[in-house]
Amino acid sequence: MSKVILVTGASSGIGRRIAATLARSGHRVFGTSRHPKSDILDGFELTQLDVTSDESARACVQAVLQKAGHIDVLVNNAGVELLGALEEVSLDEARQLFETNFFGVARMCNLVLPHMRERKSGQIVNISSISGFTFAPFQGYYAASKHALEGYSAALKLEVEPFGVDIALVEPGYFKSEIGAKRIQAQSSVAAYDRARKRFLPNWERHITNGADPQPVADVVLQIVEERSNGFRHVVGGPIAQVSRLSVISPHRVTTAIVRRYVGLRPLRKDLPWGVAVLASFYALLQIRSFFKRLKSRDRNND
Repeated sequence: MSKVILVTGASSGIGRRIAATLARSGHRVFGTSRHPKSDILDGFELTQLDVTSDESARACVQAVLQKAGHIDVLVNNAGVELLGALEEVSLDEARQLFETNFFGVARMCNLVLPHMRERKSGQIVNISSISGFTFAPFQGYYAASKHALEGYSAALKLEVEPFGVDIALVEPGYFKSEIGAKRIQAQSSVAAYDRARKRFLPNWERHITNGADPQPVADVVLQIVEERSNGFRHVVGGPIAQVSRLSVISPHRVTTAIVRRYVGLRPLRKDLPWGVAVLASFYALLQIRSFFKRLKSRDRNND
């Protein structure tokens, strides 16, 4: 059944891939951009939106309602990245980040929820990140914004489910995206962090540059939209994304050691192999669980 879907931040990267995939599957998709250069992009309609502006957000939602009559699904994808040690980032820079990554999501949700509650039907898919449940140096405020989004989404799900509105989180790992090119750089620089920064940045850029094609993220969003009953959290990515999910239950020193090793700050300590073994075991269990979920989904589709 075709749905009317609004996807924020759809002019490039993951958002564009999500919108295009949904449109190819027969849904009527409205993508947004702060500065759209055309009315149509990759088979979906493109409209202007600045998620940090009440006026712009209100105008966008009203435009979609006027054209389509209703909104079945909101995909909150618009986001920015802020790079800098926490001490270097000014509070104004942090507020700017939160205005997009967190309050922009809340702003859009508040505009579509009355409409969805009235129709007793709707879906909101919030695009988070593995940074929403783990951490990395020089991206502390970005992680904080995604942690906030995770808590907000979990609470929102409890509140709106009685009205027939479903909430889902998608947590991508490292995929090729335009967010790195659009990142905000902290204006201040503290020399004490230069040594760690020089180790961190090349590794981080390599992970982004060599990231996988973002199509799996779009496929997961499509599956959520068309099946509705896939659960709340959806981690998308390779082994590092799945292992990162285990950080919520692993000892903090194990998680910290792995993060340091992954971003190039320090080799993995020799006294932590048992921790890695535990994480590997949990990862194997996740893979088994994922296999049976796919098997169940295939059987349901065959029925």
